[in-house]
Amino acid sequence: MRVAVALALVCSVSMPSGAQTTPQDVEAELRRLTEQRFTANAAQDRAFYEGLLADNFRILAGNQPPVTKQAYLTVEFPAQLPGRRAPSTVSAFNAAVSGDTAVVTYDVTEAMMMGDVRFEGHSLRMDTYARVAGTWRLLSMAAAERASWPDVARIDPGLYQAYAGTYEVSQTTHVVVTNESGHLMAAVNTEPKVELFPENETIFFDKTDSPFARTIFERDPAGKVVAQIYRTQGQQIRARRIQ
Repeated sequence: MRVAVALALVCSVSMPSGAQTTPQDVEAELRRLTEQRFTANAAQDRAFYEGLLADNFRILAGNQPPVTKQAYLTVEFPAQLPGRRAPSTVSAFNAAVSGDTAVVTYDVTEAMMMGDVRFEGHSLRMDTYARVAGTWRLLSMAAAERASWPDVARIDPGLYQAYAGTYEVSQTTHVVVTNESGHLMAAVNTEPKVELFPENETIFFDKTDSPFARTIFERDPAGKVVAQIYRTQGQQIRARRIQ
């Protein structure tokens, strides 16, 4: 019975054969389907997803490797059902459609539980669809955290002057750090300056860069600033101070 209901829901968002549609119609159709997906997820309706996901479906979330359809269904819909989940809210929806393929992007707010504490998770999504025999099938999903940075720490402004200087990444690439009226600024070669905000006394972040990127100032045993380390996406670039 659940499989029949799921297939009916999926088919309900496909357009009748020969119907004249506009881009706005298709976007509205895909938005309805996306909202139905989250409703089905909240109800732990595995059958809906079994009918929706293409056989070669993949999901990419965070730092995990791509997950197949069966692996996703096993994790998302365990045999011991945890019960209904709170509904999710879809916003900032946009669809790019080319013939029988579509890429949709949107924000989603999901209610989550940690023990008896409720909180909200926010993420950015991108889904890829293909229309097969008039019905949209989900080929892939990708999720990323909404960009956010830590609170700016209050530190001794005198530290900024200690960090000001020129740091050598290579013979042709230098980072110039300046203290400008209590703001720590940095520029790579002739690129525009960006402000470095303190996370603590030695670690800084740039709000124009990845929320995971950090600049770390390194001191020698005597306490002199001798280098800066730029760290992002599992990589580190050390630039020694030359001035």
